[in-house]
Amino acid sequence: MNFYQLSYFAKVAETKSITRAAGELLVTQPAVSKQIRALEDELGERLFDRIGKKVFLTRAGEVLYDRAEKILRSVREAATAVRDLSAECSGELVVGTSDHISLHRLPGVLKSYITSYPGVDLKLRCHRSETILDMVCRNLVDIGVITLPQATDNIIAKVVWSDPMSLVFPAGHALEALRSIRLRDISAYSMILPETGTATRKTIDEAFTRKKLAPQVAMEVAYIETIKVLVKVGLGISILPDTASEDEVRAGNLIRRTITDARFSRNLGAVYRKDKFLSRPAKEFLKLLLREK
Repeated sequence: MNFYQLSYFAKVAETKSITRAAGELLVTQPAVSKQIRALEDELGERLFDRIGKKVFLTRAGEVLYDRAEKILRSVREAATAVRDLSAECSGELVVGTSDHISLHRLPGVLKSYITSYPGVDLKLRCHRSETILDMVCRNLVDIGVITLPQATDNIIAKVVWSDPMSLVFPAGHALEALRSIRLRDISAYSMILPETGTATRKTIDEAFTRKKLAPQVAMEVAYIETIKVLVKVGLGISILPDTASEDEVRAGNLIRRTITDARFSRNLGAVYRKDKFLSRPAKEFLKLLLREK
């Protein structure tokens, strides 16, 4: 068993295709197949089931993949550790974040980082916070900048920003006439909320539950920017981060109000695996990010 066999095996497992794996590895398909066969012969076990054009890990393949991924990561980290000895901060850094944070919190940080470390190949992946957390756990991104989850055993989380949220509704809505607004005042109106299971939705649902109320959910939407547009055109009301609605409130397209008997806020920050080897580019990014506190 050698490094090339493990790396070819891992790439086939990830892509579920020998053809795609060969393309990403920049080698021929027969070369990949030969390495996989040699590995199977050495171990005396079939590692893949071939169904149509796709391949799937067998039980033996799953056991090997779990260990191969750790071995390959250690090799990459060893190479990175040696490169980090050089004076220049260089290499690849993959950061995962949400649409809201990428639009309203990170632009200044990213500009400063790229200006300070032009030798770093910075890649940004934008998805829901929950998706990015899963990518962090699977080591598909180096650092996540997300709505922070509840404590997780294998994840380090660092708070960077407190993100207060308020009620928003379109100009001319009936709620605009109220001097003070309570949760029960809004429970009669259709709401457009983040999807069930997200950290933001849990915060909203818990506030209603404490008052023995339930929001009237008309739509569940994955992205905050989409929710904002739907509220602006009058399809419902919502509870959104204050930073997300600043421009619309200033322009008079949205009305933002505090709910007197409930406080809505969430923490945004950095997450990474406890066992993650942090390269110099990752360490410098964290330093710059934590200055935002």
